Amino acid sequence: MLDPSRVAPTPWRNGAGATRQLATGTDASGRVLWRISVADLDRDAPFSTFPALDRLFVALGPLRLTVDGRQQRLAADDQARFAGEASVAVVLGTPTRALNVMTRRGVFRAEVTLRSAAAPCLRADATVLLDELAADVRLLEEPDD
Repeated sequence: MLDPSRVAPTPWRNGAGATRQLATGTDASGRVLWRISVADLDRDAPFSTFPALDRLFVALGPLRLTVDGRQQRLAADDQARFAGEASVAVVLGTPTRALNVMTRRGVFRAEVTLRSAAAPCLRADATVLLDELAADVRLLEEPDD
């Protein structure tokens, strides 16, 4: 059970926002294999890049996301997938938060299921508490080619 309210925010690598890093898995050499975090989005901002990682972004409030020049409007609970090296920016009407699950490309893939915090968890590697919601995160190993 991961509770963002128990983790202090840290600045984004690019200085344009803050995140609460909840859990990270690394390999023997220290490379990130997966990371679960919640971003505090309080202004329009570009995202930091994370080469070789794929991102599953779950909007917790309405926002507009631009990924490599393509805009998409996301409502609360909408999800978007994109490469960590993509050029990404967010435009907000009001401050909100977002759940981010990053996975090493070719090693893991993430799935997130949102549910009422009162509903039971069926299957998850981690559960993130998000006020009245809970996000069940599954980390699925990608098969070797």
